Amino acid sequence: MLRLGLTGGIGAGKSTVAATLTELGAVVIDADAIAREVVEPGTDGLAEVVAAFGEDVLDADGALDRPALGQIVFADDAKRQKLNGILHPLIGGRTAELVSEADEDAVVVHDVPLLVENGMGAAFALVLVVDAPVDVRVSRLVEARGMTVEDARARMAAQADDAARRAAADVWLENAGPAGALREQVERLWHSRLVPFAGNIERRRAVEVPTDIVTPAEDRAAVGRRLAARVAVAGGETVRRVEHVGPGAVPGLPAPAVVDLLVEADRPGIELAEALAVSGYPVVDAGRHGSADPGCPARILVLDAKDRRQAKQARGIVKARDAARKDPRRVRTDPDAVRTEVALP
Repeated sequence: MLRLGLTGGIGAGKSTVAATLTELGAVVIDADAIAREVVEPGTDGLAEVVAAFGEDVLDADGALDRPALGQIVFADDAKRQKLNGILHPLIGGRTAELVSEADEDAVVVHDVPLLVENGMGAAFALVLVVDAPVDVRVSRLVEARGMTVEDARARMAAQADDAARRAAADVWLENAGPAGALREQVERLWHSRLVPFAGNIERRRAVEVPTDIVTPAEDRAAVGRRLAARVAVAGGETVRRVEHVGPGAVPGLPAPAVVDLLVEADRPGIELAEALAVSGYPVVDAGRHGSADPGCPARILVLDAKDRRQAKQARGIVKARDAARKDPRRVRTDPDAVRTEVALP
């Protein structure tokens, strides 16, 4: 199963992407819809909210009066945390139910408006971000939702900015072109990356690692940080640290387009290997994993933090990377030697 996060600023076109992915065969799980579902009239969720905040949060029909609840909680951190303590477990439980109902080879898309704001990117194998220019988004909100220009801009200002979204995005979908252009982007992504990615996870197959040396991509460091965060989340409590290492972790060093990661874990075994495999990092050899993502090849070395020899090896790998980072002149003048020194063993 391939689990993706989908997000984007208000008016960017996220609903179009979600609808297109649904038509293509993805299972789309709408976080906002679940948040409404768990507090519908007659649910335990609504009963808990009323018990916590009083019957003033109900409208005349007995449904949740969201504006009234908002006035109570959003200016009070303690009350907001109390509300989150009620809703988040319910939302998480319902989300887990929907995921469990999907086929093992499914592409599951989590439509989460505040994915970036809540720092949820590492929970997904990929994050898709939909964007459009500010003026385009404002026009859409005014025309389609009846907002005033001021309201539209205020709503946008309250969300994550472009820099934060770009830092979280594995795939950036631009929705400023003619009608149908966004759908074409999604269809290409589906056939060229998402379907093969899901198939590789199901078959426990890693993509081939490139060997050609190329000029560093501008986002190389960001890609390394995202993969390191995902591996740490997938590995759970046994993982002590995940480091972006190898030639691709040295600024300015030409290198193959592959992400090298060092994982130090306490007595890594079958459970950790399986956790990484189902998250998109299949086993390729003892203590070594690759990436199932056709768009992001990786090499992952897993070492035992409680084994003295392996712990020493891990320190040496990180030390070589850090030394190279501190010597940009040598990176420029002797890149072949630097690549050799920092390469994963």
